[in-house]
Amino acid sequence: MRKYLILILLVFICACGSTQQLPDRKDVAFRNFESYKTNFLNGKEGVSEPHFNKAKQALSDGNDLYLLAKIYLTKYALHTAALEDFDDSEFVRINKLQPSESNFAYYNFLKGNFAAAEDNLLPSNYRGFIKAARDKDLAKAVGEIKSISDPLSRLIASGILVKYMSYDEKILQSAINTSAGNGWRRPLWAYLTKLHKYYLDSGETVKAKSTKERLDLLKK
Repeated sequence: MRKYLILILLVFICACGSTQQLPDRKDVAFRNFESYKTNFLNGKEGVSEPHFNKAKQALSDGNDLYLLAKIYLTKYALHTAALEDFDDSEFVRINKLQPSESNFAYYNFLKGNFAAAEDNLLPSNYRGFIKAARDKDLAKAVGEIKSISDPLSRLIASGILVKYMSYDEKILQSAINTSAGNGWRRPLWAYLTKLHKYYLDSGETVKAKSTKERLDLLKK
């Protein structure tokens, strides 16, 4: 996901020519959005939101609706990675003013509207997963998720699968390992909570107790 935003900014740099620096407002937007992302994943929402607002303001000041839509989509993707719902009204409003096929495809992807998410308009690391999701092939979708090398992209795909398809212990454990391996407290809590409920619903009381103990430790 970081590469995704960097790529957008690199395209802008190339368009300006190699002798020009990244405009201050875009640099401010990028740095603040990176701070937002880090704090969000670490569960520091009170700290993260001011950084998002600064990034949003920097792009709004330049009337850059395309990038503004991108950071909203990326924000929604982070919520998806943590199994959270999101208010899509700002993106919908921006996209009406400046439609973008690629932005709309990614939006549909995040909303679980797989039929409307055109493969060739999505980041390449999701294309195998979206095909499996469209076919409702859970086993293949899980395999495609595990093959995604970028951990945040892998977690976003996991969130989409859990929210809009089906899931099992393996995909939840995989998401837990990805979250823990990167020190991402917020999604770690979300997937452990989901796993705890999964064990309770399955009647696996020993595993449910162990997961609850892990949640209690994380809470401290």
